[in-house]
Formats: sequence, C-alpha cells, structure tokens
Amino acid sequence: MYIDPIACVDCAACIPACPVHAISESADLSEDQVMWIQINADRSSTTPVIRSKQTPLAGAEERRAALGYS
Repeated sequence: MYIDPIACVDCAACIPACPVHAISESADLSEDQVMWIQINADRSSTTPVIRSKQTPLAGAEERRAALGYS
C-alpha cells in the first residue's frame, strides 16, 4: 500500500497503526531510504484507494511472526 502525499495531513497516526512498522516520518529516513519518498508518491497515484480493512493475504500472519511482530 502507498500513502498519497497530497492527501496526507502529516498527522503521523498511520505510523503506530502499521502492523509491520513500514511507515516512517520522512525526516527519520536514512540516506539510502530517501528514494522511497518519490516511489511512494508515484505509486500512490496509480493504485486504488482502500476505504475499508481487507482480508489479510495468505501467509500474512506467518510473515508478521517472521518479522517479529506477532
């Protein structure tokens, strides 16, 4: 999923809500992660808007556990 930087109000509510800690403030990114700002902006304009919680993909719980977020 991608966050639309135009629609985002920079409230940071999504950061603790992300179950795999994949969201960070842009100011907290390391130099090798800054490229993701533009990738996110580009992709957010081409993907559908998700308005409700979706069913997790097969293997999602196992992946969360493997990442240490169980």
